[in-house]
Amino acid sequence: MSSSSSLWRRLQKFTQQTFSSSAILLQPQSPSCAVCGSRDGKTPRHDRFPQLCGRCYGKIPWITQMFCPVCGRPEWCPDCIRRTGTAFVCNRSAVRYDPVIRQWLALYKYRGNEGLLPLLGEMMAMAYRGMIAELSLTSQEQVQIHGLIPVPVSEERLLERGFNQAEQLGSYLAGSERLALYDILHRTRHSDKQSFKTRGARLRDTEQLFAADLHAAAAMLDSFNSSGLKTLRLLIIDDIYTTGSTANSCAQALAEALKSLAPALPVRIYILTLARS
Repeated sequence: MSSSSSLWRRLQKFTQQTFSSSAILLQPQSPSCAVCGSRDGKTPRHDRFPQLCGRCYGKIPWITQMFCPVCGRPEWCPDCIRRTGTAFVCNRSAVRYDPVIRQWLALYKYRGNEGLLPLLGEMMAMAYRGMIAELSLTSQEQVQIHGLIPVPVSEERLLERGFNQAEQLGSYLAGSERLALYDILHRTRHSDKQSFKTRGARLRDTEQLFAADLHAAAAMLDSFNSSGLKTLRLLIIDDIYTTGSTANSCAQALAEALKSLAPALPVRIYILTLARS
């Protein structure tokens, strides 16, 4: 009897251990963080950014106050003081371009981690909503953006990366905010990466770097019956704003095309970027 009792107790203990191990395996696991891969479920995740663990969310360098009303820089801006004029009204960015955001964008743009798009897109969406609230408050009326225009990349860059990050961010924002995305701009030539250039070199390199497709611009105007508009408001989308030379060149090309198609229509062009360098 004692041998049978001992065997029975060992069998019960084995069954309990097996059941406990199976229960642990069957428990829902915390999703891995889109950036660091952590499955730490102890830190509550932000409702709007469930892709991030609490540690990575805490590293986001949000821009909560702006020093420059033109470029949206959160500190003193030497670029806008030297600028005589812009083809765009203002730029607004979601975050500072610090080492954290530089790493996240590198994972997305250069290492093909397109799973970061919902995260980066939602960050831009938050900046967009803040921008609309600011513009509406300033103009004392609800401001409506009529279309999004992504900054184009060259064919060489498109083959290298496989996608245009500005177009993908614009597509996410268009879906999130129920806006139309128009592929109107194209590059007139290939240019080297702007991140390696001085301010003067950027300005020279982006001069007439972009052009607008008149047929695509005309189709855009037809799509929302521009004859009934008091003011056409368009938003150019890019990932990083540094000196504003790329944004301004795009805005100039767009403004010139629209002026040739609808000379009497007032056009206001804005810039929205993920990060402000």
